[in-house]
Amino acid sequence: MRLVPILAVVAGLARADCIAVPANNILARDLSGAVPLFQALDPETIIGFAPFPGIERALSSHDLFLTARRFGLAFPAGELAPSVCVERIVRHLSMEEVRAALLSALDIAAVRLEVLEFSNQPLPPGRLEFQRTSLNRPPGNNPQTPVIWQGRLIYDDQHRLAVWAKVRISVPGEIFLAKESIPKGSVIGAEQIALTRVEQFPLLAPSSAAPLVIVGKVARRTLQAGQPIVAAALDDPKDVTVGEIVHVQVIDGAASIRLDAIAQSSGQKGEIIVVHNPSSGKNFRALIEGRQQVVVRGTQ
Repeated sequence: MRLVPILAVVAGLARADCIAVPANNILARDLSGAVPLFQALDPETIIGFAPFPGIERALSSHDLFLTARRFGLAFPAGELAPSVCVERIVRHLSMEEVRAALLSALDIAAVRLEVLEFSNQPLPPGRLEFQRTSLNRPPGNNPQTPVIWQGRLIYDDQHRLAVWAKVRISVPGEIFLAKESIPKGSVIGAEQIALTRVEQFPLLAPSSAAPLVIVGKVARRTLQAGQPIVAAALDDPKDVTVGEIVHVQVIDGAASIRLDAIAQSSGQKGEIIVVHNPSSGKNFRALIEGRQQVVVRGTQ
């Protein structure tokens, strides 16, 4: 029944006997306390490679005997070289350094960052990095929903260890809300919308998009009162709408005539639609040139 606690104590003592080194090489200065003979060496002399973080490396008596001989040293007669356990220096991340790395990656003024959890495994000294491209977006871009942000710790200038942080991020912003129900297909007027300040998840990717223009756009679907208005819910108004009267110019060489017709389809400038001539009862194709203006050229 006492075997497990005893083994735990023994393991703890064994780990306590390990010499912690700060870098990827074991230097003479790291071992000079346990092996006084190495005090004769330049403190920066490389004895060997340090183990990876979390792994112990045992330098046997024979290993140290050979190392001493390689550098022209010898243990006193009758004295055996000791055995030494070596491990990397590790420590736990602090909330302060995680938060500082996250804020540096965001580089957004007035951002509100709440760090809820982060990697708690022992890590070697190194540089903590997070990148914007690794930040997950919350469902619906809801800033109240926590997200996981993957990062890395770079140590020894070449090795990397994965780290993470669970965060909640928001920035103050402005959105347009519908002040009243706006039916699908209707042109939106200034009196139907309101600009409101809110907390929102930040836009992390650079954007060259122009500011959202709403007034004069057409509702692609019915917008309920209080609903945020986004670009995906808007359409550009049509220059010609099905069923309305359009002014037609027919050009054939030097001849030109004008008449009114009824649009059989909708479209914008540069598109071809079908129009109906009520006088002749015939349909024909015409090119939209502007608001309620179409043209027919030659055999078009």
